Amino acid sequence: MESGKFGSMRMTGMPKKQRDERLTTDFPGVMGSSSADFMRLVRLLYGHSAEYAAAHDGNVTPYTLAAIPMLFSALRCFVIEYESHWPSNSEALSDLKDIGDIGRILDRYGVEDPLRTEAFFLREIRNEILHPVHRPTGTKDNWPGSLREVKNMGVLQSSGLPDADYIMMAQMGSHRLFGFACGVVRDIVSTIIASDRRKQSFFLPFLDGYSFDFEDPRLTTAPAAK
Repeated sequence: MESGKFGSMRMTGMPKKQRDERLTTDFPGVMGSSSADFMRLVRLLYGHSAEYAAAHDGNVTPYTLAAIPMLFSALRCFVIEYESHWPSNSEALSDLKDIGDIGRILDRYGVEDPLRTEAFFLREIRNEILHPVHRPTGTKDNWPGSLREVKNMGVLQSSGLPDADYIMMAQMGSHRLFGFACGVVRDIVSTIIASDRRKQSFFLPFLDGYSFDFEDPRLTTAPAAK
């Protein structure tokens, strides 16, 4: 390799502008079901997570930190695939151009509570992972007050001590949180598929990739960490 070769590389064009153009412009070429590729990675991570948790205390895992961003990538890919299929919807695709795309997805497909609120909480946890601010939270249990309801669900990796819990990122290292995230994204995809009868038969098989054998803590009773 020639020394300094990559140091002289220059970015051509504007990547964000080109991504936006691809959303609503029918350029020549091909696309595929990349949502399925992201979900395959999620399923592999879940398997590793289950093994890791079982070998320790039954819940602790590092894999959740990687999986939650991948689940949102799978969701975004699915929306693009869904709205690119006949009858295509350029307005729905345009919704994905700017910050706040998850909220617009929930609005467009009529995602209602409690799933809507769960999705917003999960989005904020994704933001904590992708844009970490792992400084002290100012709370005794090292968990931010804005996400208190997530802890009350009992899906975090917690010591159970209200005055001395693990650091925030460590509390996210939870296999239960992984299952919660999988359930939320699966239910959003199911809602999207049901939103247009013209597309249901084509996209219903896609739901299989989101409905693998994971444990959804929303369907079980777990002690809440206060």
